[in-house]
Parts: sequence; structure tokens; C-alpha cells
Amino acid sequence: MAFLRVEKKQSGTYLRIIESYKKNGKPKHRTLHSLGKVEDYPTNQLEAIAKKLLALSGTILEDIIPESFHEVARYNYGYGLVLKKLWAVYHIDKFIRQVNNKRRLRFDWQDAFKLMIAERLNDPCSKRQSAFTQTDYIGICDRQLPLHHLYRCLDVLAEEQELLKAHLFKVQQTLFSQELDVVFYDVTTLYFESQKEQEGSLRQKGYSKDGKAHKTQVVLGLLIDKMRNPISYQIYGGNTYEGKTLLDALETLKKQYQIDQAVVVADSAMIDQSNQEFILQTPGLDYIIGDRIKNLPKKIIAELLDTTKHNALDTGGQLTYTEANYKGRRIICTYSQKRANKDSFEREKLIAKAQKWVDNPSQYKQAKTKGAAKYIIANSEDTPEINLEKINNDAKYDGFKAIATSSNLEIAVLLEKYKDLWQVERTFRTLKSQLAIRPMFHWTNKRIEGHIAMCFVAFTFLNYLRNTVKTLSQKQIIKALDRMQLSAIQSGDDSEEMVYMRSKITDNQTVISKSLKVVVPKDITPQNTINQYFT
Repeated sequence: MAFLRVEKKQSGTYLRIIESYKKNGKPKHRTLHSLGKVEDYPTNQLEAIAKKLLALSGTILEDIIPESFHEVARYNYGYGLVLKKLWAVYHIDKFIRQVNNKRRLRFDWQDAFKLMIAERLNDPCSKRQSAFTQTDYIGICDRQLPLHHLYRCLDVLAEEQELLKAHLFKVQQTLFSQELDVVFYDVTTLYFESQKEQEGSLRQKGYSKDGKAHKTQVVLGLLIDKMRNPISYQIYGGNTYEGKTLLDALETLKKQYQIDQAVVVADSAMIDQSNQEFILQTPGLDYIIGDRIKNLPKKIIAELLDTTKHNALDTGGQLTYTEANYKGRRIICTYSQKRANKDSFEREKLIAKAQKWVDNPSQYKQAKTKGAAKYIIANSEDTPEINLEKINNDAKYDGFKAIATSSNLEIAVLLEKYKDLWQVERTFRTLKSQLAIRPMFHWTNKRIEGHIAMCFVAFTFLNYLRNTVKTLSQKQIIKALDRMQLSAIQSGDDSEEMVYMRSKITDNQTVISKSLKVVVPKDITPQNTINQYFT
């Protein structure tokens, strides 16, 4: 049997017609004819040879390839492929079976759940918009989902959120095989595009961390580990004082997740007496919390600010520290010249702004609640002046920062753990920007809780991608997934047979597919086999 062989050599690419035969029962090859180098043939000559060979076989090119093709539709396959993997990694099917076994749900909410996660990762939008854009994906939904299925899915997630959080926590402990020795806690506020409060609702007005004091909001408390994996969350009314939320979070951490030993890291807003007492009375729990130096007794302040009594840390002399005990807690105060320069620079900007207001009192009347106003004394509406005493007092604290702890860990370890508190701040930024968890447009508590539960899962998935695809940022991962496209191609004779043509694989897409161990569709995939990649 004869066949065409292509041989690539340093001097070029050669074509040979080879015959396969057997001699003494063993397969052998011999060259029937050498066609020379491909580079020596003009393109039209190679095409003519191909057509002649087809003609000799009794076939013409037009019988194989229709006169024209046209694109019927274009889909994103990246999110379908990745969610299939994440569904398996986090055993979401198991969670869904647990829910279905205890409830009589008459709709398939898994597809609605998957669609909302894909939309939250890709291009966050309203549930109504998701119902319209669901046809942009392949491998997410088997059929068109009605809008009310998305809303009902939120209700299910709200009612089963404790089961969901426990399920994800258990899976992550297995996935990352790490001891939960430190947890980070912080709160943020999520606002609504509404100013209307309702008695008994989570939607209330309160202190807003987004600067949206005129809007209603909820308070979200979040626990994460050192790899930014979310552990749990709690939702509170918008008028809840954030210091009260830590106690609730710690009780949940201890009871539901059976944590035997951990250090809780939080900022200074959490340091009230009840929180400290709970931690001190709970075996296995310690805290590292930012402390306010200015709120301490004058004697303690004088000790902490006396740099002659500071010790140098092993940081090249850039950081010094001293330690004091107050009301049963260790207070570690550090000093950094770099931080002092930054504090001084920020204050000088406020002083310059305050001076402009003093020079133009009418501007001060309109902006007297802003930061620079603390450096202004308003003796009367017409004669404001700079508060030099306040400026000099604030300057004493330049470069100093204090933390309070109940732990006996070494100073360097304590400072390193507290430094990692930025991880939870980064998490909130991701939730608010990348996943657009707010503003929220839901009215009932159940829908609010369902929306937050869905965003919690989306962040869990996104953080897994970040930890797994280590060489790419979250934005690079999302951008790469967004560009994973399939074109549905139909022949010009309007036949029902279609093929799917995949877009070119980029370097980042290759990194993602290899890291997650997923198989991308081939360049050309028949319609009857395309679903094998997603099911």
C-alpha cells in the first residue's frame, strides 16, 4: 500500500511516495518516488497536484468541501470547561444531592447555580441579564433557563447556606492539607441602590465603609485562612456595630468547624472587652488585634513611644519594638522611620488643605466633615484657624503602630501574622470589584442571603484558580477564560450538520488547561462529540 510521507530536515521539507510491504513476514518500506522539496513548489502547483490525485480517486474537491461555510453562533467554552473541573474538585454534586434528598425541589437548580457562578466570574450582572446572556456559553446549561429558576436557586442557597459553608470548608481542608493555625477576620459593608429601610430587614442604614451613608446596607463578616481561602461568613443588619460581629464569628468557628487551636487576627475595631474575654476564656484560641495607642493610659503611651527603650528586630535596623502589659494583654509597639515619613507626608497634605479652608472660610462650611477639618478650630463661622496643638500631638505618633495579643508567640512571628491581615482586605476588594457583590438589588432577606452565598462560592472558586494557576493573576485568568471561544460552523447548503471551530489557544490558556488538567476541544470538533468535553 502506498502513502505520502512528509519528512522535515534542516535543509527543508521533503515529499516522498512510500510503499509498505512485507518481507519474510516483517513490514518494510521503500520509496517509489521522491517529489522533492515542498519549498520548491508554488502554492498553486501543490493545489493542482492535490486536485489531480483526488480526480484519479474518482472524487472532486467540491464533493468534500462545500462552496461556503458560515458562522451560526459563537460561544464561550472556557467557563463551562473550568466549572466542570471545579464542580468535581469541590464535590458540588454531592452538596446538591444532600439538598435534594431533604427537599422536594421540582426544578433543576444546578444549572441555574452554575450559570450564575459563570456570570459572576466572567461579567457580573443582574439575574435578569444573566437569563438573557446564558446563550453566550456552551457547557453550562443544557436548555434555556427561565428567570424565575435563578431567583428560586438563590432561595435554596439562602436556606442551605450553613450546609454549603460547612461543605466547602471540609473540601478545602482536604484540598490544601494545611493546619488551620491562623484565621483572619474583618468586616465590610455592602450597599443597595436604595435608601428605603424596612423594619426587621437586613437592609438598614449605618456606618458605611464604601462612603454610601445615605444608602441602605448589610454588614458582612468574613473569616479566611493564610492562603485567602474563605472559611465562613456571617451577614448582619446594616446598622450593626462591627465589634459585635467578631464574637459571633468566633463562636461559629469553634462550634461548627471544630477548631481546636488557632490565632485570630483582626483590626483595632474588633478590640472590645467582650471579644477579649471570650477568647481568653476559650481554650485553644488566641488573638492578634490592632491596638489604638492614643486610647491607652498616658503612662503606657510614654513607655511605648520612648524609642530609647526599643529593641531592634532582625530587619536590617528598619524596625524597632517595645513591649508592655495592660489589662491582661501583651501590647507590642513598633517604630519605622519609613512609616514615620509616610505619616508626616499624609498629615502635611491635610494641613495644606486645612489652610486653604482657613483662607477661604466659605469652603470650610461646605467641607467641614472631611479629614482636614480636624486641624481647624472654628472659634466662629467667620474666623477659623489652624489647630497647632492637634498637629503637634498627632506628630508624636508618626511611625508608631501597636498590636495587642493574648499569644506567647515570638515578636517576629506575631508581627508577620498581623501583617498578613491584608489578605482579607484583598478578598473584600476582589468581592467588590472583580465579582461585583455590590450594589445589591434584592429586597428580601432570603434573596440577599442567597446572593451573598452565590458570591461566596464564586470567590472560593476564583481563589482556587489563583492558588492552582500560580503564575497568573486573577485578572489574567479571567481574561484568558473569556477569550476561549467556539464558533458553530454550518455548511452553505443549510444542512443541520455543524462543526465547532475553536479559537487559537494562547499561552495563558495553555497554562490554565495544564494546571487544572482539563482537555480543550480540538481545532475542529463535530457537533455530536462536543458535549463530551463538558459532561
